[in-house]
Amino acid sequence: MARWVKVAAAQMGPINEGTGRDEVVERMLALLERAIADGVELIAYPEMALTTYFPKRIREDYEQFFETEVPPKALEPLLRRAREAGVAVHVGFCEKDGGRHFNTAILTDESGALVGKYRKIHLPGRPSPDGYAQVYEVRYFETGDTGYRVFPTRTARVGIAICQDRRYPESYRCLGLGGADIILIGYNTPLSPLALDQNELVLRAGAYENSLFVVGVAKAGVEDGLELIGGSCIAGPLGQVLAKAATTGDELVAARIDLDWMTPARKRWDFFSRRHPQHYTAITQPIKPS
Repeated sequence: MARWVKVAAAQMGPINEGTGRDEVVERMLALLERAIADGVELIAYPEMALTTYFPKRIREDYEQFFETEVPPKALEPLLRRAREAGVAVHVGFCEKDGGRHFNTAILTDESGALVGKYRKIHLPGRPSPDGYAQVYEVRYFETGDTGYRVFPTRTARVGIAICQDRRYPESYRCLGLGGADIILIGYNTPLSPLALDQNELVLRAGAYENSLFVVGVAKAGVEDGLELIGGSCIAGPLGQVLAKAATTGDELVAARIDLDWMTPARKRWDFFSRRHPQHYTAITQPIKPS
């Protein structure tokens, strides 16, 4: 019996510095209304969806970009409308918890209940310029402490990763082993040679290697002078692209998926039970500081 779910990546165009959260949420609401009209049951917004992607430069006035409430108070109109329509919502934002700072994403279910929070584990960049770093997230955020968890909604079991996490196969594997049907990944990624190709590569590989669905959702376009890639897409359990963004602006990328598509993929490849973790100890050894 088919288990159909309508999912959507709510890609957002640039949020330039000085844009108020109320204006941003109005844009998010517009995307949600399109999703509701299209029958979407699960919608994902990008990493740091409420603000500009401030770690693209070194600065001292970064506290203004952090939220001290979970869910953020600014999201109340969005989450209320989603609750009324029975839509599950994923949103990324900057979280301040006491004196600690995290790159965070939340998930609410179709009833509007907060069912999950994830704090980004893999932080990109360096604390200061080194000729290679494009961003400086390690300067502003702590490594996430939630671990990889899978959260239930009415229609699917959902895992969350954020941006740089998508470049680590361990992220997908941990969530797959945790029972995820769908993994949601918001990102803000500066343009560079092959950046779009690499983005699609890792999203599709994560979906294929774990026989599940991956929804990648970008904040895109030229933001405060820095061009961010788009490429939001929905990948299926055979690594196929089911839907993909055509712009670098606000755009709804939706697909109707059948969770039972995972079954033949898992029966054929059986990636989980055919593992040999006794030979993988090298990947769990402590790292040496670089």
